[in-house]
Amino acid sequence: MKYLRSVRGRMLCIAFVPGGALVVVALVIAFLLVHQANRTRDSAMDTAEAAGRTARAVVALQGQRSEAMSAPDQRTAAYANFTQRIDVAIAGLRDYARRAPDAESAYQQTTAVDLLSVAEGMDRSDSLALAGIDGVTRRPFTAAVAAYRADLDRIAPQLTESGRVAYESLTRSADWSRLAAAEDAFAAGEPLPIPESTWRGAAYSVSQQLGLLYSQQSQYAVQLTLDDGRRTLAAAIAAGAALLLGAALLLVVVRRLVARVPVPVVPIMVPTMQSAIPRPRHARSRRPRVPEPWPMKAVLDDLRRR
Repeated sequence: MKYLRSVRGRMLCIAFVPGGALVVVALVIAFLLVHQANRTRDSAMDTAEAAGRTARAVVALQGQRSEAMSAPDQRTAAYANFTQRIDVAIAGLRDYARRAPDAESAYQQTTAVDLLSVAEGMDRSDSLALAGIDGVTRRPFTAAVAAYRADLDRIAPQLTESGRVAYESLTRSADWSRLAAAEDAFAAGEPLPIPESTWRGAAYSVSQQLGLLYSQQSQYAVQLTLDDGRRTLAAAIAAGAALLLGAALLLVVVRRLVARVPVPVVPIMVPTMQSAIPRPRHARSRRPRVPEPWPMKAVLDDLRRR
């Protein structure tokens, strides 16, 4: 006796194929999203380290530039050398901003780099003023002052709410007005309208506030990138769990539905041994015996009873 393969088993196999495919898709999607989240987090950490490293390098180079420009015979060469090195460092940080994982993070990081450039422009003009304005340095001094003021006004609308408050506080402060009056006098070749100590105090205060404005914007851009990475990771976990749960529910439902389907098992009569059937000598026909019909009536009766 040999039995046909169970129809229920075949139906379960058919259901397991899409269920298994759904599980594989869930795992692949979850892996890709987790990988993207890790890349976003690494990008944010790299940008934060680059921002801190660049800011420290710029401050160190600015101090070296001021010291080198104290010697009259080396003033022009020192100014050109250190200014170029600072520009290269800021350009490298700008490349980090371009490689941000999304447009919003890139926008905020670029704004932070622009603020660092503004702070450098202010220090650049201040170093020229400390060295002494003459016929050679008056033009680069005037250009540096005009550039950092215009850039700061251009960047102000792009700042966050707290950044705009800090900007308004800076530009309306007494130190900003005193520094602006001193810079205008240097550009016009006029005597300093305020005492030198007051000028130096105002320049130091404005430089500190510009540095704080850059630091605040840079931290906001990095935090924005980190938050995006956390959201991507949470979405990866949620999507993978939802797909896996859906696949498990599909298999359970299909299994229960298949269990309710009545499937008869039909026996097949198979001879177990080949034996020669003796035939009478007088039989002339060599045709084989007709096999007995299948017991269909018994099968139909079994279906009726179910």
